[in-house]
Amino acid sequence: MKLLRILLLLLFLALGSMLLIRAATPDGRPYDNSKPPTLSLPVAYQLAVTALGSDTNRFHCVGASITMDFGAPRWSFTFYDTNTPPKWKCMTVDFGGKTQQDYGIRY
Repeated sequence: MKLLRILLLLLFLALGSMLLIRAATPDGRPYDNSKPPTLSLPVAYQLAVTALGSDTNRFHCVGASITMDFGAPRWSFTFYDTNTPPKWKCMTVDFGGKTQQDYGIRY
């Protein structure tokens, strides 16, 4: 009986892990890095900086990557403040050129 409970618990944990991984990327797959993005990095960066507006006087880019957190692939740029204590902003640019600030909230 105890062995059965352990096996059921392991099965439950395995299924839960698979669901969590599936939720991390809505279509269940990471971006295919073997294909070049349809929006180049320099163009996406320029759109992200333009969306920051006057905050570009205080923030500098520390990272860029392609994410699929919102379904379709998009560029994600992380900017940090030069003041103390440092603050950060994450700007995303979809491959169609639409920008938005990512506040880090995931459901």
